[in-house]
Amino acid sequence: MKRILNFVVAAAALALGAWGAPASAEYPEKPIRLIVPFAQGGATDTVGRMIATPLEQKLGQPVIVVNQPGAGGAVGIANMVQARPDGYTLAVGANDSISARPLMTESGYTIDDIEPIAMVADGPIGIAVRSDSPYQTIDDLIAAMKAGTVNWSSPGAGTGPHLATEAFLDKAGIEAAHVNSASAKEALLKVLSGEVVFVAATGSNFPSMISESSGGIRALALMAEERWDRLPDVPTFREQGHDMIATQWFGLVAPKGTPKEVIDVLAEEVRVILDSAEADELLAKFHFSGAYLPPAEFGDKMRQEAEALKPVLEKIGMAKK
Repeated sequence: MKRILNFVVAAAALALGAWGAPASAEYPEKPIRLIVPFAQGGATDTVGRMIATPLEQKLGQPVIVVNQPGAGGAVGIANMVQARPDGYTLAVGANDSISARPLMTESGYTIDDIEPIAMVADGPIGIAVRSDSPYQTIDDLIAAMKAGTVNWSSPGAGTGPHLATEAFLDKAGIEAAHVNSASAKEALLKVLSGEVVFVAATGSNFPSMISESSGGIRALALMAEERWDRLPDVPTFREQGHDMIATQWFGLVAPKGTPKEVIDVLAEEVRVILDSAEADELLAKFHFSGAYLPPAEFGDKMRQEAEALKPVLEKIGMAKK
């Protein structure tokens, strides 16, 4: 809770004079509701609140964050797609809630029900062990998994880190028991307590917990193309001989049919916000990277990810029948 309050204070202070005058356009004429389909304090919630404050300043109308957790993000996104497509109900979506969830369950929506606005931020997915673990590299961990002595956890079945790690295990031709968790925090607590051997999570969860002494974690590798500036000492999977790249991304979406002029206004404001030094400061504070994509490119990414996830979900028995 303290971290959430610190974030709100920091965001508000930076936003008061940093992002200029409100946009002069007919839209918006009233407050905007921004649905976050997960509980407060998680990665999706952090990104939502990070973008809401400056967006409110730019648009000249309140942007009200509404947390609607449930069903791995499906509840909040389903509520968003059922709203009137007028630009006054938006949502923050991610790999799991947008690209994966409709392939797994009767979520109440498909990608075709979602209007992409802009991708906002991302972070590489990584694997970490307890700081006193004997495993120093990914190959150490693979050897242990081949011996059948390893279990692991993630923020939850069907989340980006869970599916990316299942894809990696499949590529490596190995299996390990996944112990479900309800959040990245819970998964990290399981590795710290010794309940599981390793955790897969978005890299933004790691910096504050890395420690060489007991009571912390050791990040073994990140699924990034090159070393991540938030954790420059952590090698990539590629550096260790494994061609695995996967990020957890977050973006702003609207119900299908939202007017193009509204989508364009929002996408441009997000672009301007992310291009500012103030946004860089907030992204660094919470260990994310800015990753702007405009509507068409963001939509392509959503669909490409869904196609890539289909065989993974089928392999682990989580694909919708």
